[in-house]
Amino acid sequence: MSFCEEIKKEVINKAISLIKSSKKIIEMTMNMEEELVNPLPQKYHGLLKKLVKKNIKISRYTYGDKKLVSKIKDLYPQINIIYSGNLNKYQRMLIIDRNYGLFSINGKVFFTNFKPLIKSLLEYAKIK
Repeated sequence: MSFCEEIKKEVINKAISLIKSSKKIIEMTMNMEEELVNPLPQKYHGLLKKLVKKNIKISRYTYGDKKLVSKIKDLYPQINIIYSGNLNKYQRMLIIDRNYGLFSINGKVFFTNFKPLIKSLLEYAKIK
């Protein structure tokens, strides 16, 4: 496999599959306004709730208008919500156990298990 591969179909199913494989930690970013206007499917959020109960640490790094943070926290109280700033540096990503990830560039979604790329995505989003 190259350092990443484009996911052309059923991105949400790929994300759910990766989330189900998590053993320790899920780190993801969120455009808060987009999530409020067009939220991810209930099956996605239901799965996250189940994993929190299994002691999987889930953190969502949120971007956008800081006034929206409380709304997001109210919607997803079981998830660790961290405000990360405005949309200038927003990078859509989902990282599983720091081993696998999905990320978006120019409207395309990619999968990777290439550790240096995962590390650079986490560094870009200031996720430690």
